[in-house]
Amino acid sequence: MPLLSQQAEPVIIASTKNKGFSIEQKQYLADMLAKLNLHLLLGDKQGAAESAGPETFWGTEIEDLCREEKAKYETHVLDIWDKIVEHNSANKIAEGITQFMFRHYGIFNVEPNSSGYMCRLRIPSCKLRGDQLIGLGNLADSVAGGYAHLTTRGNIQFREIQPNRVMDLFAALYDIGLSSRGSGADSARNITASPTAGFDPLELIDLHGYGIDLSHRILNTRDLNGLPRKFNISFDNAGSISCLSDTNDVGFVAVKILENDRGVEAGIYCRLLLGGITGHQDFARDSGIICRPEDTPEIAEAILRVFLAHGDRTNRKKSRFKYVLDTHGFAWVCEKIQAQLDEFGNGVTLITLAKSFDEPRATINRQGHIGVHPQSQAGFNYIGVALRLGRLSPQQMRGLGAIAQQYGSNDVRLTVWQNLLIADIADVDVAAAVAAIEALGLSVDATAFTAGAVACTGRWGCKLANAYTKQDGEAIIDHLQSRFQLDQPINIHLTGCNNSCAQHYIGDIGLIGTTTMDGGEGYNFFIGGGSDEDQRLARPLCGPIAASDISAQAETIIKNYLQSRLAKESFLAFANRHDESQLQTILLAE
Repeated sequence: MPLLSQQAEPVIIASTKNKGFSIEQKQYLADMLAKLNLHLLLGDKQGAAESAGPETFWGTEIEDLCREEKAKYETHVLDIWDKIVEHNSANKIAEGITQFMFRHYGIFNVEPNSSGYMCRLRIPSCKLRGDQLIGLGNLADSVAGGYAHLTTRGNIQFREIQPNRVMDLFAALYDIGLSSRGSGADSARNITASPTAGFDPLELIDLHGYGIDLSHRILNTRDLNGLPRKFNISFDNAGSISCLSDTNDVGFVAVKILENDRGVEAGIYCRLLLGGITGHQDFARDSGIICRPEDTPEIAEAILRVFLAHGDRTNRKKSRFKYVLDTHGFAWVCEKIQAQLDEFGNGVTLITLAKSFDEPRATINRQGHIGVHPQSQAGFNYIGVALRLGRLSPQQMRGLGAIAQQYGSNDVRLTVWQNLLIADIADVDVAAAVAAIEALGLSVDATAFTAGAVACTGRWGCKLANAYTKQDGEAIIDHLQSRFQLDQPINIHLTGCNNSCAQHYIGDIGLIGTTTMDGGEGYNFFIGGGSDEDQRLARPLCGPIAASDISAQAETIIKNYLQSRLAKESFLAFANRHDESQLQTILLAE
């Protein structure tokens, strides 16, 4: 792999006694020095810039960079270690642009909402060992605030980390083989994979190893740290549990290609989805491209390099990968991806093939992440542990890790539904494992409301949030499950702000925090969102509704749905059968 960024065609530099650098060669050298931050070592920066033309950073003139990009231009995001140590030694929390840079190492200043730092880990392909979970339980006790949260990217967050404990945190993570680097700010965030990869009876292929490969590739390639904006990548085995690949910037989804007349050999491939960002009301769309599964890490790197070269570094609101696709189109972007692959020189080729040649995907089990389920390995099971909106105590973390060691194969998987699975439980050990889980105050059963409830941290721990989503989510769940017993799940997503970390646009019922007319905390309700084969953005229903009234409002919605649906029609099917005005008339009736 070349050491320099692959952003332009190589320029042959030829110099003789009578001939200096061409304008193109000067520009190439200036860009190369800027990308490596070597321009800062030159004594006459202004003179060099004048002789080579306007100084640029990844193709954008320096004076046009937004504030965050100027910081990354002046100091590469991987070169802030000394500053982190300095703040740790002084027990000083980072602020302003410094705290933005620190986020690339996974530590976030969330004061005043929550004391100290929040730390988001990096858990590639959402796969942990039981002994690592035990270590994280100890870390939650000794360095963090005595709890942890599982996230919607199959990840773990700690909170209330004091500024002088950051180095203790990093050392403890290193000791158990984990890291928080690249989990925040302008990074390729935690790479997700189907939580049942390797033991799902319905999966087409186990892709989780490619996600781990890609994560290591990113963390050990300087250019791939400090992107124009955050980036999400997912590997979906097309099995029984969704990992919401269509909400990612890039999704590799396993497909079985049928016999065809297009010259493509039948077999298992990955279909490439591009541009998902539901907070901006867009799903990842089929690119019309398939690829060999083993090529996915290299293709992902090529996509990241296209994003590096063409992402907007002047406007943070338009800097996500979606806007590269919107500006240039899918065909142009795919051409650039292939050109980058050709530069790598490993013979990787994108294959054009329509979805009409894909075998239909197996039906997704919307509650497959909860309870005891048989694995593809005869005589073994995985157990999905139900959590209340992702919260775990240190005792529970240690206990679950020990259960994975004692009854399983030390294999723990995290999900995008804020819970975890324990794999490889023999039939004869299922009852004992379930009893041990229940002894921790947890359950392997969940109501149709609990199983699909998702909430971001909310105002309690995030300065951007407009509502206390965790607390309000707990109240809604308790209220609804005390009044209804459903024959199928209803997913409720609560998110605190327009960043939509809890993806309110894909919930059966989505709530986004807002301010009420009297200045209080409230929510807007959205209805009828879904993903995968049920893909649809939720539509506005009502709001703002005061936070104190949302449980009653949700009860009215569920009651009217049950009274008006056809037979055992799902909530999503019911919502899709009506337009917005009809839904408002039916669901809001008192």
